[in-house]
Amino acid sequence: MKYFKNNKIVAYFVIIMSTSLIISCSKQSSETIPATSTCDPNISFINTVKPILDRDCNTAGCHDDKVITALNIYQTVHDGAAQIRLSITTGKMPKNGTISIADKNAIFCWIDNGAKNN
Repeated sequence: MKYFKNNKIVAYFVIIMSTSLIISCSKQSSETIPATSTCDPNISFINTVKPILDRDCNTAGCHDDKVITALNIYQTVHDGAAQIRLSITTGKMPKNGTISIADKNAIFCWIDNGAKNN
């Protein structure tokens, strides 16, 4: 009988810990996924994407043409779009800060719509 009570306590403990783990993991993953927003198919490289990159990436010690190629020319950004997306998604970029969800969505939207030179 004592063995049964100990197993019951262990079972309750496992259930409580498993539930806590599931809740904490689901909360963490939902916070790291950018919020969905309406994607404007006409988002502009020159008016939207380049200013974000200039502010958050084309800085001393980062993409400044001394350490690594600056992201200030359309063709460079276009050709590196997949890597830029991956680096932003994984948190590798920007190296010295963060990009807002709105700015991430703007860059991703521009890439998803063909990374146009507009």
